[in-house]
Amino acid sequence: MLRIGYFLLLILIVGLAAGRVLAEEQPFSSSLTPQQIMAKEKAVAEHAEKRAECRKQAKENKLGWLGRRKFVHECMAAK
Repeated sequence: MLRIGYFLLLILIVGLAAGRVLAEEQPFSSSLTPQQIMAKEKAVAEHAEKRAECRKQAKENKLGWLGRRKFVHECMAAK
């Protein structure tokens, strides 16, 4: 029983040390310009808004789970 405790403590220490080493790595630098980043963020926001609208329509139609999924998929492809 004592060996298991020591082993778990060792795993905990190694995990914490590895987490700190990985946290000190340089952040990912993007090759995109600020305008490109803003354009991508806008596209993502529009996509999320469109998806939310499709989900709302599917819910209003009182479809089941699979029916809602299919409706949202078709709605996203149509618009």
